[in-house]
Amino acid sequence: MLLTLNCIVADEPRIGFTQKVMPRLMTQWKGESAGHATIDLLGDAALPDHAAFTHLLLSGSELSAAERNPRDDELMTCIREFADAGKPIYGICYGHQMVARALAGDAVCRRAAVPEFGWRTCRQVDNPLFEGVPQIIAIHSHYDEVHDLPDSFQVIASTDDCAVQGFQVQGRPIWGTQFHPEMSFRGGTSMMQGNLRTEPLAPAHYVDELDDPARVDDNLRLFANFFATPPR
Repeated sequence: MLLTLNCIVADEPRIGFTQKVMPRLMTQWKGESAGHATIDLLGDAALPDHAAFTHLLLSGSELSAAERNPRDDELMTCIREFADAGKPIYGICYGHQMVARALAGDAVCRRAAVPEFGWRTCRQVDNPLFEGVPQIIAIHSHYDEVHDLPDSFQVIASTDDCAVQGFQVQGRPIWGTQFHPEMSFRGGTSMMQGNLRTEPLAPAHYVDELDDPARVDDNLRLFANFFATPPR
């Protein structure tokens, strides 16, 4: 059974993630344990014990992982419990940063020298998460970054402006990606249009390397690969 932590703060995108993004991702969630639960991180409910779940997925957020936020300790405890139990974890953007903080310490997350916005390609290495996706292109939207990870982590993706676009904890089913593979072309475009209106730095740093919108659908393979990874 999959546990998804929806870390988004603002009402409209938070609801959109649960009602639109998650059903798209769940088309890749199959097998005997195909149930799932989505919990709002900033809601009133306590984060559940890992025992009822096989996988943990963490969304992006407007929160800065380079700063202290409500429920940081509870969130990182949840991540560590899943990790200690050998269960697959995948963090996206803010989720990626919080997985790194939980398992490598607060010092591995900082404000990025160069923020990234727009459709960007990544350099990538062979990794089970990327199987079937030879060239990732996805929407990017972040001010913070993961950096200087310990040797227990493998960097699996990067861009010129962000050295750690993706990681896997060595020998463990734990991944993070700074980019947003969960977003469809339509959803990513809408998010970026909002960023260009409301984020002061977005227009100056906007990049569009997307030559074919159909390529964005290939990113669903990352979720198929993650969901197919069994607990250890």
